[in-house]
Amino acid sequence: MHSTTPLIQSLPAATDTSLLQARIIGIVGDTFLTDTPSCPGAQQAFSCLITPQVADLVLLSPAHAGQPAYVLAILQRTDPQQARLVLPGGTQLQADAAGLQLHAKNLSLGSQDTLSLRSGQLDITAVSAQTRITHWQGWFDTLQAHAVSIQYGAKTLSATLGRLISRSIESFRSVQGLDETRAGRSSTVVQDHHQLQAGHITARATGFVKIDGQKIDLG
Repeated sequence: MHSTTPLIQSLPAATDTSLLQARIIGIVGDTFLTDTPSCPGAQQAFSCLITPQVADLVLLSPAHAGQPAYVLAILQRTDPQQARLVLPGGTQLQADAAGLQLHAKNLSLGSQDTLSLRSGQLDITAVSAQTRITHWQGWFDTLQAHAVSIQYGAKTLSATLGRLISRSIESFRSVQGLDETRAGRSSTVVQDHHQLQAGHITARATGFVKIDGQKIDLG
């Protein structure tokens, strides 16, 4: 019969080792230097998610049977208000007196029901952004926007405003169908030349009609 090799190789039998307590005195790459002569350096154990720092009191598993020494846990820290949690894949959670920071190559938030964000101030910075929302509602006391170029398309655009003030250097508008304006009063002031051109022009007034000018040409 053919011999088979197990998929999981068993570790060498453990020898009698005692866990040690030590202070971290330095960090070189992935190795944490300690003040214990019998275990001068150790690596961070996979289950020790909080990254040790200099001056931390840690629990060590000394090297044995060809296996390196490991930092199993952090027992004491001089500044307990600061910690960095490293997850598989490089994702980091860092907490200090200022708050919580999350660093990840890709971050996805998912909620089956509701996702709520509440803050006194919300800052978002991105090179590009995409938003896909079936129904959007927004309430603003003040809204300010600055952009180099804006393009938008809509089947129907409806706006109800108390007052509309628009200022531009030049304005061009093209309407393929009907362009209708209804107003209680209307005033147009043109400093230079005003030209109106149409296939047919109809002007009606229920009251007085006045045309005034230095020279009027009809025909």
